[in-house]
Amino acid sequence: MLISRNTAGVAISILLTLLDSWAAVAFGGTLYRVSAHHPIWFTGVVLLFVSLFASLARTWYLALAVRPR
Repeated sequence: MLISRNTAGVAISILLTLLDSWAAVAFGGTLYRVSAHHPIWFTGVVLLFVSLFASLARTWYLALAVRPR
């Protein structure tokens, strides 16, 4: 039996949220310490995390968007 598209989208969003959260917790502190005194590196790390969370927000938006039938 196939699962509905909406259920699959929410399941994938939950999985990506867990993976992104793990990556932020596991590597965020280290990346901050490494790039704290290098403005260009710090900007790159900030852009990395902004893009990570923006893609996560887009995933949730697409998973929860109501589509007319």
